[in-house]
Amino acid sequence: MNLRNRIVSVFLLICIAVTLCACERGNFARIYLSVESMPDTLDPQVASSDSELMICRNIYEGLTRQNNKGEIVPAAAENYSFDGLTYIFTLRDNLKWSDGEPVIADDFVFGIKRALLPETRAPFARLLYAVTGAPEVHSGALGIDTLGISAPDDKTVKITLSYNDEGFLKALSMPVSMPCREKFFNESTGKYGLEKENIVCSGSYYLYRWNRAEFGIRLYVNDEYTGEFKAKNSGVFISRDKEKTVTEKLISGDSDIALISSKYLPDIIENKTVKTTSVGNICWVLSLGGELGVNIRRALCGCISTDIYGKDMPPGFSVAQSLFPDCLGQDTADISLVRYNPEEARAIISEEVKQFKNKKFPQTTLVYAESEPMRPVITRIVGDWQKNLSTFINIKSTDKTLTGELKEHSLPLSVFPVKADSTLEEYTYKFGEDYYNGYSLVPIAFEETTVGYSDDIRGVYMNATGGYLDFSYIVKK
Repeated sequence: MNLRNRIVSVFLLICIAVTLCACERGNFARIYLSVESMPDTLDPQVASSDSELMICRNIYEGLTRQNNKGEIVPAAAENYSFDGLTYIFTLRDNLKWSDGEPVIADDFVFGIKRALLPETRAPFARLLYAVTGAPEVHSGALGIDTLGISAPDDKTVKITLSYNDEGFLKALSMPVSMPCREKFFNESTGKYGLEKENIVCSGSYYLYRWNRAEFGIRLYVNDEYTGEFKAKNSGVFISRDKEKTVTEKLISGDSDIALISSKYLPDIIENKTVKTTSVGNICWVLSLGGELGVNIRRALCGCISTDIYGKDMPPGFSVAQSLFPDCLGQDTADISLVRYNPEEARAIISEEVKQFKNKKFPQTTLVYAESEPMRPVITRIVGDWQKNLSTFINIKSTDKTLTGELKEHSLPLSVFPVKADSTLEEYTYKFGEDYYNGYSLVPIAFEETTVGYSDDIRGVYMNATGGYLDFSYIVKK
């Protein structure tokens, strides 16, 4: 090989090396996301956990989408009209699934119908209750063909509502409303969304690998995606480490971004090398019910001081003056029903215990959702009851969600985190119909959901509901 050819060969090798390096940075970088729990399903109609909703938000696209300003904008739909109670959505040209098949109007119709079939057990089906016939279909009282949704042609989705729902366009941006190709779903024979071979994607990314044994998921850019929310990175690699916490992986540089549990926030604050952004979307609520009479509930409510238990608020928590986190945009007026008045509370308890056989406050246990940061707060509240009311109340943690018990107020005393993960109506539904009277609920604390990320990451925007992160905005420099 002569000198000229050698020089050319070296130059070409340098160019290839530079190109390969560039593929790992900038618009071709891979983002490493660490999660505390891996998804059980990537079926958008039944997704419920944070990791499931996050991934579904990125591998599917609804008629609408939430942008990085929090606005709901057209997505798979190029435009829409609203006349009376009827929406008409016109799909964009050349929409495709990740396998190259066209995305058509029937796919959106089938997806929403699936969400409302009772056998699907979609956790967010209530978001679609404004659709004509939806509650009746969901309960099984009416057949699916009575639902107010149809596809007049391949590019048009028609949805008729029974009432005007201001949150409906937002509901259409959430995973429960994502398209589902009927033929592909039927051929999956009960395994839809449960493994890579039974998942076909329509969003900015597609599922390239799902290794359950090694707790790993890889999303790559969906080259068939023709919408407005194109991915700015080559892929998102998602993993759960059995040996390290998500915080340890962030601090060590083994991951770029992660959802951070409140119990790990002190580590992040102390380290100061990880950036964070948060959204307050969880309310910790004291529920009073069961066999406790209204007067006892009133006394207990009147002996809860935010000045006392507020001293124990850990990082990521704040005293709640309302049931409604700011992300819901609701009036934050105090609804704790009674003000702190231990003297009056003692008088009420004194009269009530006279009715009991042994003239003592009944043996009672407060059950709370397991949480290291909240335990000191709960202990302080129970301790104040004991000090002021001579009530000896045990506390017991549980890893169960107990959502039914909260809604029915069937436990004597319990403290639960309630997430504002969709709309105001859906949020208040979790508390039961009479949540605002009878001394049955007291908001205790607001908790933030936090995303931590490295200095290489840009464009992080958290939406409060339905998956938190859209990786079509996030860039790794």
